[in-house]
Amino acid sequence: MIVAYSTAQTDSTAATDSLLIRELEQQMQPAVPQDAAPIRTAPTTNPDLSAIGDFRSSYSDAGPRNLETYFNALEVQLSSVVDPYAEAKFLFSFGKDSLNGEYSAGLEVATLTSLSLPSSIQVMLGRFKTHFTKVNQLHPHAFSFVDFPILIRNYFGEEGLFMEGISASVLVPNPWDVYQEFVVEVGRSGSTPSLDYGTGNRLLTTAQLSTFFDLSENSTLGVGLSGLSGVNALDRTTIMAGCDLTYKWKPVQYNTYHSFTWQTEAMLCRTDTSAGSTLQSYGAYSLFEYQIEKRTFIGARFDYSGLPMVEKSDERSISLLLRFQPTEFQILALEFQHANRNFGPGYNQLVFRAIFGIGTHAAHAY
Repeated sequence: MIVAYSTAQTDSTAATDSLLIRELEQQMQPAVPQDAAPIRTAPTTNPDLSAIGDFRSSYSDAGPRNLETYFNALEVQLSSVVDPYAEAKFLFSFGKDSLNGEYSAGLEVATLTSLSLPSSIQVMLGRFKTHFTKVNQLHPHAFSFVDFPILIRNYFGEEGLFMEGISASVLVPNPWDVYQEFVVEVGRSGSTPSLDYGTGNRLLTTAQLSTFFDLSENSTLGVGLSGLSGVNALDRTTIMAGCDLTYKWKPVQYNTYHSFTWQTEAMLCRTDTSAGSTLQSYGAYSLFEYQIEKRTFIGARFDYSGLPMVEKSDERSISLLLRFQPTEFQILALEFQHANRNFGPGYNQLVFRAIFGIGTHAAHAY
């Protein structure tokens, strides 16, 4: 019995010493930074893949065809880190042509983004949506209303303004201790109502300064100033300036059941014509959205927009929204819109949209 007890005591002491030695070895290992850049390993060599569908049914009192039901678009995204220094993203869209009903495929986004540059600098190369005002940076499925504001369509087209070039951003130090980002982009745009790819050496240049304030523990305010200069279809210069304001309220105590968003944008466009004259136009919208319970939102939007190449032409609309969001992967929305134009007949339309996504998809911009 004495021998057995001594052996057990020796084994216990040895085990304790072994654990202490192991802990000391772990403590002596060099620390791994928490914010270290991701590294591709065998389990992560495949890119993250996601697909987002957009189905719509609509009724409009304009034109010979009043009732439509169709699959509007499919977006497929692939994204992954390239190495510890960069990440890549590719987004392909398959959309339906409203004129002939045929589907066509296109490349919307193809970017290489830096991950480890000093001084909070980030550089992005490729094809991307430009940083001009707020809504233009979003893809249609990420916007709360069924359609983009009229000013986006009239100045940049149905999907907004894209650029092929270079984007550089930096966080701006300031004495107010608020988040502030400055973005400069240079490249070429596609053909839009206000801008063109161009035949010479002139490039599209954009700049944006965004500031984010915490007003209280329940509310925030975002303010943005934007500008761009580029060539138009007449091979002359188009200059635009924009501003945006976003207020969000989300109470800490009931944040999953109630929230409120008020967002306003305005932009001014000056277009040089081949006759040597200058056309000026502007557009604006203001919207609000209120979360009435956990999965249900209501909203309203007022739009006004001129046309960049047509003098004294404008369009106005009022939109009402009801949105039900069972989860972050599915959105069901119903929107009524009444519009008037001074260059053509007005219309009323009712649109139902279903957004559904599978796979991994990154969070959208604030």
